[in-house]
Amino acid sequence: MEIVVPTWSIPMIVAFVSILGAFAVQRFIAFRAASVKFRSAVLDTLSGLYPIPANWPSSGNIVDKTLRSAFPALQTAVTEFKDSLPRRRQRAFAQAWFIYRLGSDGREIDKQCYHHYMGFTSPDKPIIDPKVTFHANVSKLLSFAKKT
Repeated sequence: MEIVVPTWSIPMIVAFVSILGAFAVQRFIAFRAASVKFRSAVLDTLSGLYPIPANWPSSGNIVDKTLRSAFPALQTAVTEFKDSLPRRRQRAFAQAWFIYRLGSDGREIDKQCYHHYMGFTSPDKPIIDPKVTFHANVSKLLSFAKKT
């Protein structure tokens, strides 16, 4: 049994595939531009703290004050970038943003709490370098905007 495709349908199929391809290319270009803008905003806002903590504040109170002052610019960058991500990645990105600003034990009601970057320790938990935690959390955020 032979499958016969009417000749009039071939141009329609080609047009449909072309439109889908053009849409995919446009989406890729928009994502690339949003990624560059997001990376730039994060790196500019956290200059001196990331990637190398050359200007890491000397005390926990100053860490909190520094990160709170950076929060509005980061929140704007995160909000703008989130919409450029595919829906399947938006939830993971929101989780990375949550952990950056509240830590893994944070509560959404707090909005921002930077104790996980202040070097506090508990007797039952290992000592963790706050700079390492900060670097890991910012790197996770930036991983969604990989260079292309």
